[in-house]
Parts: sequence; structure tokens; C-alpha cells
Amino acid sequence: MYNIKYKEACEICLKEMFKRVGKKYPDKNFTSQKNWYNKITWTKEEEFKFVKWMQKYLKKNFYWTKKAIDSEIGMFLLMWGWRTKK
Repeated sequence: MYNIKYKEACEICLKEMFKRVGKKYPDKNFTSQKNWYNKITWTKEEEFKFVKWMQKYLKKNFYWTKKAIDSEIGMFLLMWGWRTKK
């Protein structure tokens, strides 16, 4: 498999994250809203399953260490991840 570009990988991960909560990405009407990422919540289990998916996806498409992958996922979720239900 070829090494895809970082921006493309972010788009694919966002698309998957949206799909997991029943939304379609891209959705300019939704993502143009202020703090759009705070408007949807998911459970810890849903987030965990997404993280596992993202780990497999990044490992398959990039030559990064597990530590680097986990760091990227942490930053991705910090910047765009849904709020976790309490």
C-alpha cells in the first residue's frame, strides 16, 4: 500500500468519525458552526472503538511507531473529537 498524504488521512478519519454518530462528512453547514465538535457526544466505548479503527488505519498507511500513532490520535481527538457522554 502506498503512503497516503497526511491531509487525506485526516479527511478519511473525519469521515469515519462522523459516520459513527450517524452524520455525513463533509457537511459545510455543520462544520462552519462555532465549536461544531462540541455539538455531538459519544460514549467512551464508541470513542474506544474509533481509536482502535484509527490505530489500524494509521498503522496500515504510515510508517510510524505505536507511540507516534497514539500521539496523532490524541491530537486528532483533542482538536476534533466528539464530547464524551458522562
